[in-house]
Amino acid sequence: MFTWFIIIILFYLGSKDRVYMLILFGLISILSFKEFLQFAYIKYDNELILSSFIVNLAFYIGIYFRNFYVLLILFIFICLRYYKRTFIIFAFFITTYLIGSISYIDDLNFIINYLILIELNDVFQYISGNIFGERKITPNISPNKTVEGLIGGIILTTLTASLLKYFANIDFQVKFIPYICLIGFLGDIFISALKRRVNLKDSGNLLLGHGGILDRVDSLIFTAPLILLIFKL
Repeated sequence: MFTWFIIIILFYLGSKDRVYMLILFGLISILSFKEFLQFAYIKYDNELILSSFIVNLAFYIGIYFRNFYVLLILFIFICLRYYKRTFIIFAFFITTYLIGSISYIDDLNFIINYLILIELNDVFQYISGNIFGERKITPNISPNKTVEGLIGGIILTTLTASLLKYFANIDFQVKFIPYICLIGFLGDIFISALKRRVNLKDSGNLLLGHGGILDRVDSLIFTAPLILLIFKL
């Protein structure tokens, strides 16, 4: 549970500075991408990960310094060097491009507030499940997930959002919070199912005793599109 609070604090700090948030999401995307390759049985090495990162970096350097076509040579060189795995580079490039677009969001705090709320939902589900949990939802996929934990997480997260909206004047769309919590739960189950399929207990070992990055941000996989929809309303 300690790692959840670390993530919440990092998101909060990121809301104060766009560059910091861009770096944070960039690191999360790189580490998550590396962990996800395990699920697909794709052979990779550190050179490939580094090359993919350079491709993405070249894109942003090209935007700010208007020399994108020169840096495009680097992109082509890397694709030729790893021609058998070029699709991985493209996948990583597109993913990190979308994540990097966060720096262009006008109301970054709006996104960060919801990300913090999603992580709090994981904490509330964990606590509620440990105290009241009896009826398991998916015993063969994630045996620790219970009906009581899910309901407790939804109630406590919705209550927290309501209190923050009233006392801290944070613009939460409270009516959407239960749906966000439920969809976040599905994201958690989705990653758990992938790990079961490839006989992995954790997505990685970066967080000692708590698995990998994907184990901590799995709820964001399905909730991110919903948050974007709310942002557009």
